[in-house]
Amino acid sequence: MISQLFILAPNGHTIVNKDYRGDVPKDSPEIFLRKLVEKSEGEAPIFNVDGVNYMCVRKNGLFFLATTLHNVPPAFVIELLTQLTKVCKDYIGVLNEESLRKNFTLIYELAFVFNEPAPVSSGATATARMMTSLKAAPKTMSSKAVHKPIALRSDDRRGEKNEIFVDVIDRISAVFNSSGQVRTFSIDGSIQMKSYLSGSPELHLALNDELAIASAGKGGYGMVELDNVNFHECVQLDKFESERMLVLEPPHGEFVLMNFHIGSLRHDGQIPFRLTPIMTAVTDYKQELRLQVEAAFPDKYHGANVKVQFTVPKSSTGASVELEPGAKGQTSEYDDSTKTVTWVIRKFVGTASHSISCKFVVGAGSNPRKEMGPISMTFEIPMYNV
Repeated sequence: MISQLFILAPNGHTIVNKDYRGDVPKDSPEIFLRKLVEKSEGEAPIFNVDGVNYMCVRKNGLFFLATTLHNVPPAFVIELLTQLTKVCKDYIGVLNEESLRKNFTLIYELAFVFNEPAPVSSGATATARMMTSLKAAPKTMSSKAVHKPIALRSDDRRGEKNEIFVDVIDRISAVFNSSGQVRTFSIDGSIQMKSYLSGSPELHLALNDELAIASAGKGGYGMVELDNVNFHECVQLDKFESERMLVLEPPHGEFVLMNFHIGSLRHDGQIPFRLTPIMTAVTDYKQELRLQVEAAFPDKYHGANVKVQFTVPKSSTGASVELEPGAKGQTSEYDDSTKTVTWVIRKFVGTASHSISCKFVVGAGSNPRKEMGPISMTFEIPMYNV
């Protein structure tokens, strides 16, 4: 039940932040630092201000801070933050402000890291897929997303594949309130390359001329603004500032050429799906949730593996789910043990909309509007970047 997670620099500036629930004010780091200054030396940084619980672990001058409105065990949160400091150190080597800023994208992705499967036979294969997600995302994207490789030479004498694949991946994380307004929004993206080139050719990769790095103070109207970026060690940045050109000699195999982070919504076009929930009282004891999902991207693209989940009130009984008339390629399931409805749409064409209805019985004195939800959604959109 943690609402927010922050990593703060010794001077109080925010390095990493995640707002999971959208129920705590965004200025909570400032409130925490102000309260911390007021407290006496050596006192444990666990306190409550205006109903918000603040719990913190300090390591190497950095503050690992968690906030929540719920009465969670402080020892559990402190242990979680302590383990987070250890995980960060294991991945980036040195736990300090400079190292965190240079590896900010890795820190954001730590929650999604998983181990590679161990091969059990020569015929076993591992697959990877892209996930543009409202909650979580896998690690890599399959090169199948690129229709044609970039062939640089045709006289390969060794018979090897002389080609290179380039994947651009956006991982979206967003939280909306019940009215559909955006509470938090972020994009953690990367440019991934898979190189099978012979020799050591020098490549020139041109990026958008209107690309601007907000942290460098060069943002402006009409620009494609990124908050932070970092590059692979093979990249020469001599022409990046003047021409937005990356010069590199790519290593053989798969590697991440560039990571970027966008910490806020720039325009509504960055939101690929819109969810509209409508609660109505059928009788005094029966409620109906009608949920409509609309694709806000062009119809030449499609969403794949779309999954929508929501919970009905724990006090409810007799829930029933109904798909829209003529629904194809859709399934729904209700798990009474967890009070969770799962709705799967295998292919969601751009500009289309789909809906689902869920009816359930509630007891007297209950507040179904307050107990309903939240609604979560995961999806992939191949060949599309926001």
